[in-house]
Amino acid sequence: MLTIGEFSKISHLTLKTLRYYDEIGLLKPAFIDAKNNYRYYNISQLETALLIARLKGYLFSLEEIKDILANWEDTELLNSKMKAKQENLTQQITFYSSLSKKLKHDIQLLEERANIMGYLDQIEVRLVDHLAYHIISQRKQINTADFLIHFNELFSKISFENLSPIAKPLAIFHSSEYEPENYDVEIAIPLAMATNKTKVFKPGLCAMATLIGSYDELPSIHTKLHVWIDESNYKLNGAPFEVYQTDPYSTPEENNITEVYFPIK
Repeated sequence: MLTIGEFSKISHLTLKTLRYYDEIGLLKPAFIDAKNNYRYYNISQLETALLIARLKGYLFSLEEIKDILANWEDTELLNSKMKAKQENLTQQITFYSSLSKKLKHDIQLLEERANIMGYLDQIEVRLVDHLAYHIISQRKQINTADFLIHFNELFSKISFENLSPIAKPLAIFHSSEYEPENYDVEIAIPLAMATNKTKVFKPGLCAMATLIGSYDELPSIHTKLHVWIDESNYKLNGAPFEVYQTDPYSTPEENNITEVYFPIK
């Protein structure tokens, strides 16, 4: 058997870490001397220590690792957890890669003595007054993370009822403040003809701007629209809405096209 000091030296885990692993039940000593409370480990536990380090390197939490060790014989469970972690890391890599490009761009602008907020001046605002649809919609308090799920429900509904969309889907935002976990959203699909389940959507005069890229940039579009409306002496006249010109399932994030409309008077 190995003393805790010997085990620490071989595994490159500090005494503090080993005591904590014992405390949370992640890696318990094989034997504790009742007389002096010295901890001893079996040689075979070194492999467990290596596995814990490996899984930590994959950014599994200690709680996740504990669950894996408790079900070590279940290779299918481990495989599914590893694949899920790989997918999560891939998403993070994509996110940080995009963030790095934006940061590089802003640094370049600063080095050129340019305004990193100058992109707002490039957002074009247009006046439109042509939208008039028969829509089928559903209004719910939703978590915006589940946005696509609710759209899929509505698309399934119109497909089941053999209804034909005539224009791109849209979302009308009724909340008076930004509360993403409990947002008052009405999702809608324009239809080719009226039914007993449709209503007329005719927002009237709107200020509109188009976002090409990640939905994360929507606050920039909203800011530009509000500033433009104020400077042009208009007033808001209804709930803002967005029209989704591209399918988020098949379109790369940087190519998403979202039209943002603010009804005004």
